[in-house]
Amino acid sequence: MKLTPTLAFLVEYLDLPEAVGDPEARWETFQLKHLNNPSLLAIELKARQVGWSWLAAAEAVASASLEPRIPHIFVSINQEEAAEKIRYAKSIIEALDAEARPKLIKDNAYELEFRNGSRLLSHPCRPVRGKAKAKIYLDEFAHYPNDKEIYQSALPALTKGGFIRIGSSPLGARGTFWEIFTESLRKYPGYIKDSIPWWSVGAMCKDVKTANQLAASMPTEERVAAFGSDRLIQIFENMPLEDFQQEYECAWLDEAVSWIDWELIKRNQVLASQDKLIRFRAKGVDAAFMAINDTMRAVVDGHIEQAFVGGMDIGRTRDTTEIVLLGKNSQVNELPYRLHITLDRIEFEEQKAVASRLLQTLPLIRFLIDRNGIGMQLAENLANVSPAAEGVNFTNETKELWAVEAKLRAQRAEVPLPLDRDLAYQIHSIRRKVTAAKNSVYDTTENEKHHADMFWAWALTIWAGKSDGNMAVVGENPLNGYRG
Repeated sequence: MKLTPTLAFLVEYLDLPEAVGDPEARWETFQLKHLNNPSLLAIELKARQVGWSWLAAAEAVASASLEPRIPHIFVSINQEEAAEKIRYAKSIIEALDAEARPKLIKDNAYELEFRNGSRLLSHPCRPVRGKAKAKIYLDEFAHYPNDKEIYQSALPALTKGGFIRIGSSPLGARGTFWEIFTESLRKYPGYIKDSIPWWSVGAMCKDVKTANQLAASMPTEERVAAFGSDRLIQIFENMPLEDFQQEYECAWLDEAVSWIDWELIKRNQVLASQDKLIRFRAKGVDAAFMAINDTMRAVVDGHIEQAFVGGMDIGRTRDTTEIVLLGKNSQVNELPYRLHITLDRIEFEEQKAVASRLLQTLPLIRFLIDRNGIGMQLAENLANVSPAAEGVNFTNETKELWAVEAKLRAQRAEVPLPLDRDLAYQIHSIRRKVTAAKNSVYDTTENEKHHADMFWAWALTIWAGKSDGNMAVVGENPLNGYRG
């Protein structure tokens, strides 16, 4: 097998035990695989404490020693982690044979510059700018709060040379790291992928060779007992199972707790893509008026349904108002996504104007409006505009109706969805929680930046499309009449 120059350099010149401070240190298979990858793009899903940061530093030292005037950029989750990369690099340089050890002309906590002009630059998670031909390392990328911005800044730096290496432990089934690795929302061609669970690492696993053949098909408890080191077993016995699976076994934890998982979302997105789903999207008042006219034109031209159902989740404080329309056809049982309007921090008079135009222009047979709190007046006003408009109360009981119906229709592949990242995330963000009183509550996690307004507008619209969808919100029990 032909070795990359970087791997050949490290194998020949690096005293590995000295570099890592362990007399028993040996190259791991995943490390050799990483170093022998010449591709432009690579991404690795890893367990905690596998030494990916050290590996990135070793690769950068070798590359900088071999190639002049190449910038190597480490992006970390915080300042401390950024400084750690440079400390790793310096210990690696010191562990190189004298004949291969590079001379440094700049040496500080966040930058090393070699005599040949190559540099190692390390900083916390901020965009990558102004470094052509850079070799870029995004460490613990799933944990960046501005992951999309950093990724968008990193790719143009590769235009004339360099590469990108992304490594991270998972942080739920969301974010740019998850998108690239799983390709659940779109394709990311050209990426070389690898997964590094604990049983790939000699420090955690008693028999890496056998474990790599058997462990993946075993339950967590069995593989830890069979292959885990004594220290790993103690850690496992003192962690919740799901936490251990995410931190050490590369599990996308959110799939186990989301009300509507990615498989269901993808099933309905595939349906939409096959049918070349026609839908209109608008943000803001002027764009909303244009989208309403465009939707009506599609109706007149016979491209979409001749009737719609709709839902309006009214924003409060930091939330947006979301309006969703789905097509309604008596001949088929689908509710395809046709129109989505977002009104962010828009005065209520303007929201009323948009919704009024919607009701007066489009053939709506039912339009359900969130009338909780500040939405009550708006719902009453819109009910005077059209008999299709109807105010509804958001309560735990009604939200359960809507969430259950949305999931049932998704399971039947009856709700074609657009390939819209924000919408998909909000649908996936809903969790079902059971209270101490044994009641079900459907909501997002507390640290979400949104309140799943898009999901609730969509779910409300699905309920509006039920042939027997009596809201039953006026009577004593809002669950009466629900047949799911």
